[in-house]
Amino acid sequence: MTNPYYDYVFNWFDFAIKYNLALLDASSNAFETFLSTRERTAHDIEKTIRFSFDTTLRDNLNDDALSSSMADYVDSWLKLVGLSNYKESTKNFHNFLSYVNKMLEPLRDSINRTPSEVIEMKGRFNLLHYKSDLPSKHKTPLLVVYSLINRHYILDLLPKSSVIKNLQSQGFDIYATEGGTPASYDKDLTLASYAEEYVENAVEKIKEITGSQKVSLFGYCWGGLFALIYSAKNQDSAKNLILHATPIDIEKEKTIIEHWAAHLNADDLVDTFGNVPGWLLNFVFFLRNPIETTLKYPRYFSEPRTLDEIMQFFAIETWLYDSTPIIGEVYREIVDQIYRQNLLIKNKMKVGSDIINLKNITIPVLNIIGTTDDLVPPSSSKSIMNAIGSTDKKLVEFPTGHVGLCISQIAHEKLWPEVGSWLAQRS
Repeated sequence: MTNPYYDYVFNWFDFAIKYNLALLDASSNAFETFLSTRERTAHDIEKTIRFSFDTTLRDNLNDDALSSSMADYVDSWLKLVGLSNYKESTKNFHNFLSYVNKMLEPLRDSINRTPSEVIEMKGRFNLLHYKSDLPSKHKTPLLVVYSLINRHYILDLLPKSSVIKNLQSQGFDIYATEGGTPASYDKDLTLASYAEEYVENAVEKIKEITGSQKVSLFGYCWGGLFALIYSAKNQDSAKNLILHATPIDIEKEKTIIEHWAAHLNADDLVDTFGNVPGWLLNFVFFLRNPIETTLKYPRYFSEPRTLDEIMQFFAIETWLYDSTPIIGEVYREIVDQIYRQNLLIKNKMKVGSDIINLKNITIPVLNIIGTTDDLVPPSSSKSIMNAIGSTDKKLVEFPTGHVGLCISQIAHEKLWPEVGSWLAQRS
C-alpha cells in the first residue's frame, strides 16, 4: 500500500524538475537567439527573443511526459485533500463566496458597464437585458451566451472598449446569460440541465418579452459550445449564430491549457472539489508562461501611458483573475467529451439523451477567430465551417489574440462593425 504523503512529495518533485527544465531550456534557446540575432533595433531584438522563448516553452510544456507528470502531481495532491477536511471547507467557502458575490455583482455590473436590468427566469440563472437610449433597428433580439470561465463583462469591459455598446450603437437589442458565482449545490448541474437552464430558458424568456419568434445567438468562447448545442437542437427558435473564439476541434492543435486538461483526471478533481476552483484556473494560466506574466507589468509601464490605457490595462487584469468556480459536472463532461475524445466535431457528443449533430445547424453562421489567439487555436475553431449544415456561413480571421478580439481599438473600428453589418442583413 502506497503512502499518499510520499507519493505527493515524489510527484511534486518530479513535476518541479521537469517544469523547471522546460523553463531553463526555453531560456537557453532565447539566449542563443540573442547571440545570433541580426536585428538592429532593441524592439526587434526583444521581439525575436520573446518569440524564441515563448515557442520553446510552449513546445516543452506540451510534452506528454511533462503533462503526465503534472497530472500525477495533481492526482496525488487530490488524494491528500480527500484525507483532510479541506473538501468540506472548500464547499463552505464556495457557498460563502457565492453569497458575497451576489452582493457585489450589482456593483461590478454597474461601474463602467452598459446599463442593464436583471430578469429572473425559472431555474438557477438570470438574464441580463442591456438598456439603450437608441431605438432597436432590428426585429430579432440578440442573446450573448457567455463562457463558464471568467466573468461575462469581458464584452463590456469599459465604455470605449465595449462590444455590447458597439453592437447597441448599431441598433441591436441585446440580452445576455448571467451565471453568477456557482455555489456547492450547483455542482450536480449536468451539461444537459445546464444547457437548458442557461440557454434554452433564456431564449424562451426573450421570446416571451419581445414577442419575437426567433433569437440570434452570440457564443463567446465556451459559450459558443452551449450556443452550438442549442442551435443543433432548436432550429425553430435560433435565427443566426455567431461564434467567438470557440474551441471545437481539439485534435487540430492543442494549447498548453487544453493539453493539460486532457491529461488531468477530471473525475477526481470534480469528486474532490465539487466545482473546479477559480484560483486553480488562475494558477494554471500563470504556469503556462510565468516569465511573461511577471514581466508584463514593468514592460507595460516602461513607456508613458494615457489614463485610458492604464484603466484598460487594470480592467483586463481584474477580469483575468476574477475567475469563478466552474460547475463540476459540466466541466467533467466538456473535458471528457471534447478535450479528450473530441466528440463534438465528430457528431458523437452526448447531451442528456441527445447526440449533437452539427449538420442539423442550417441557420446563418458567422465564425470569428483571432489569428494570434494562444488560448483557442485558430485551427480549433475553423473546423466548424465544414461540420455544420449551413450554406450561409462566413469565417472572419482577425489579426489579434483572444482578448484583443474584445477590447482592441482596431477590433472596434473594423471587426465589430463588420459583425453588426452581417447580423443586420439577417435580422
